[in-house]
Amino acid sequence: MQTNEQKPVVSVIMPAYNAQRFLDQAISSVRAQTMTRWELIIIDDCSSDGTYEIALRQQEADSRIFAYRNDINSGVAKTRNRGIDLARGEYIAFLDSDDIWSPDKLEQQIQMITSQNAAICYCSYRIIDQWGNKTRPDYIVPGTARFADILKENYIQCSAMLIPAEVVRAHMFNTQFYHEDYILGLDILKTGQIAVGCTQPLLEWRYLENSRSFDKKKSAANRWRIYRNYLHLPLYKAAYLFCCYAAAGVRKYFR
Repeated sequence: MQTNEQKPVVSVIMPAYNAQRFLDQAISSVRAQTMTRWELIIIDDCSSDGTYEIALRQQEADSRIFAYRNDINSGVAKTRNRGIDLARGEYIAFLDSDDIWSPDKLEQQIQMITSQNAAICYCSYRIIDQWGNKTRPDYIVPGTARFADILKENYIQCSAMLIPAEVVRAHMFNTQFYHEDYILGLDILKTGQIAVGCTQPLLEWRYLENSRSFDKKKSAANRWRIYRNYLHLPLYKAAYLFCCYAAAGVRKYFR
């Protein structure tokens, strides 16, 4: 087992808010990784349940796990940015506290990102419900993605990302806009770099009724806001891309 003095290859950042129901499963999927040189940074965002106590228990069980707690409720973007500041790894990966990784997720992605000299590595994923049941066909990603591609359809789910630490630190999460993980991908790929995707599902993404992604009206409104207020696209281009986004959403969630 890695000691605290050995620098990790990957820093896994996990924000957690009232996550006690699924947190152990998410952490266990990190501990089961075939690539063992990782650190897991869990940051409790002032939960009112047993989230922090679970994180502390897991910290006691594994020296690669570090539990922190925000002084005030800060939201997921600021919490992830705090995790980035704490990270020591060469690469940074993000895992939401209700999602689950396949055991070879990090190993496969490190091989891909290094062999293809990419700025982001992402992967396909299964969509599951609160009980872990598969609810829709697997979301299979393309092998590569550039800035123009993810303007139309965002293939890069946050828990699916692996990014070199210096790339993440050059951009960080935007705290002013919803869909901060999407903006991070846009900012990185806007520089002309590419993202590479593993077509094998290496993630189980939990789609819950009370989650941010479940509210489609709010998600659509905020995607429009990114096109117009963040990217400052002209109306005709924003309208075209929004139609592409809507069509992709229908294919993903309603087939």
